[in-house]
Amino acid sequence: MCRSPASHSTKAAARSRTTRGRVEAAERTYVAGWIKRGPSGVIGTNKKDATETVELLLQDARAGGLGTVRDEPGLGLASLLDERDIQFVEYTGWQAIDEAERGAGGPLGRPRVKLCTWSDLLAAGGRIPPPRDTSGGLNDR
Repeated sequence: MCRSPASHSTKAAARSRTTRGRVEAAERTYVAGWIKRGPSGVIGTNKKDATETVELLLQDARAGGLGTVRDEPGLGLASLLDERDIQFVEYTGWQAIDEAERGAGGPLGRPRVKLCTWSDLLAAGGRIPPPRDTSGGLNDR
C-alpha cells in the first residue's frame, strides 16, 4: 500500500486485482511496475510491465473504452490543467527540452547536459519565460 497521499484511483489500484495492468475495481485506471506485480524485478521488468499496460490502454482507447476526445475549446486536458494552474509541457515542449539538453552537451563532448530544475525545464519547454542566467551555465545555480 502506498504511504504517500494517493488519489481514489491509486488507492483502489493498491487494493485491487489487475488484468495485465488494468485495475478491475477502478474504471479507466491502469498500473505498471511494483503496484502491478509486487516488489520484485528490475528496471527492465518495469519497462516490460509498462509496455504491456500501455498496449492494453491503447486497445481500450481504440475500442472507445476511455471516453471521447473533446475538441471543443476549453474542454481538453490542456484547458483543465491551465484552469487548475498546473504547469506542464506538451510534446513540442519536450522536443525543445531535448534539443536544449543536447545543445548544451555538444560543446562539452557529452550527449547532453540535463536541465535540473523544474523552472529550467518549463522555460526550455516554452511554458514560462526563461530565467535570467547570470552565471553563464545551464545548471550553475
